[in-house]
Amino acid sequence: MSTQAPIKVNAATKDRVRYLAALTDTTQAEIVERAVTEYATRHADVIAAGLARAREVLAGGDVAIAAHLLGESPEAIKRVAGARRRR
Repeated sequence: MSTQAPIKVNAATKDRVRYLAALTDTTQAEIVERAVTEYATRHADVIAAGLARAREVLAGGDVAIAAHLLGESPEAIKRVAGARRRR
């Protein structure tokens, strides 16, 4: 069972999808699905690197996550946040 969800693309891309669907006697959804599948296949190494980086960040704890989200080094975050004092 398939579901539909809108995606936002610029007008030129929307036109290309519509034309490709008409020229290949398929649906616009199938064109997009095939394009995404092909992209994932062709860029598997980039996707794997992104997953590895995400695991690295998550394994680094709160400081690493904050650094990643803020685009800073973990050292900069530690310097600004300071050390927590235990009572």
